[in-house]
Amino acid sequence: MAGKYEKLQQQFLCCYPVNKMAWSSVKLPLNWAEQQELIAATCGHPLNKSHPVRRSYLEAFLKQLMHLLKDQDELHDDLYGNLCGRMAESPSSGTAYAYKHYLIQPGAQITLRESNSFVSEGTTGLCTWEAALALADYILQHKDVVKGKNVVELGAGAGLVGILLKLPALELHTGQVLLTDGSEPCVQLMRENIALNFDTKDEAGEVPQAETLRWDAVAKFPWEKYAKTDLLLAADVIYDDSQFDALLGALDYLFIQRSNQLEMLLASTVRNVDTLHKFMTELSAHGYKVTPCANVSACASHFCRDHTAAVQIISIRR
Repeated sequence: MAGKYEKLQQQFLCCYPVNKMAWSSVKLPLNWAEQQELIAATCGHPLNKSHPVRRSYLEAFLKQLMHLLKDQDELHDDLYGNLCGRMAESPSSGTAYAYKHYLIQPGAQITLRESNSFVSEGTTGLCTWEAALALADYILQHKDVVKGKNVVELGAGAGLVGILLKLPALELHTGQVLLTDGSEPCVQLMRENIALNFDTKDEAGEVPQAETLRWDAVAKFPWEKYAKTDLLLAADVIYDDSQFDALLGALDYLFIQRSNQLEMLLASTVRNVDTLHKFMTELSAHGYKVTPCANVSACASHFCRDHTAAVQIISIRR
C-alpha cells in the first residue's frame, strides 16, 4: 500500500518530472521506517522491480530524495542500495527502452514499454505524448463517447489510449478496438504492450488489435476483417503539415465508408498555432464540422501530466 506516499508513487512509476513531484507531501524528518516506506512505495514497488523505469530517471529521483533528506542524521541503506545497484549496471544494458506504469484507479493500471528517446527508429511514436494522456482523461470523463463503439485509433504510437479502452476495471464497454500506426516498430511495440496488459489468449474482442496502416494506402487495408468503425481516435498526429493530405485522404475514405455516420476525437498539443490553424482550415474545406471539447481539469485528472501544456481536443463530424 502506498499510504501517505500515494501521489509520489503514482508520479514515480510514470516518470513524472522529478522537479515537479509532490515533495511537499513528505513531512520531515523521516525516521528509518518512514524512509523505508517511501522507498518501498517508489523504487521498491513490485511494478518497478519487474519492469523498471529508465535508469537516468531512477538516479535523478534518488538524488533528489537524498537532497531532501540531507539534514537527517541517518539515511536508509536502501537509498544507497538502489542508487549503487542501478549505477553498477552496464551503460548499454537496456538503455533504448524502459517502462512506465500509469496507475489510473485501484485495480486499473497500464504498463508500457517505451523508447527513452523522443525520436527513435525514424518515428516519434515509440513513447507516450501529452495529448494521448489528455485524450485518455477525456474518455474517462465522458465514457458514453466510447460505450458500445467499435474504435479505430490512428497513429496510436505506444498504445496507451487503445489499451485503456479495454481495461476491464474501467468498465468502458467498448466494442472492437483496433490500434493502427504507419510505423512497423510502433506496431510491434503496441503488440508487446498489449501482451503486457492483457491475457492475449482471451477472446479477440476483449483485447485490442494492432495493425500497420499507412494513411496514403488506407483503401488497401483489409477492413473486411474488422467490425465497422463507429469512432476514430488520434493524439498528436498533426504536428507535421506535410502529412495533412494523407491524413485528410484517410479521413475522407473512412467517413465515406460509413456514409459519414462517424465521429473522430482528435487531441493535439499546441506547439505551433499556424500548423493547427492550417489543419482546421483544411478540415473545413473537406466539409467537416469541428466542435471543441473541454479538457479535464488537473484536479479531476486520472494521470500525472503537465497541465500547463496546451492540449486541444476536438470532435470532427461530417
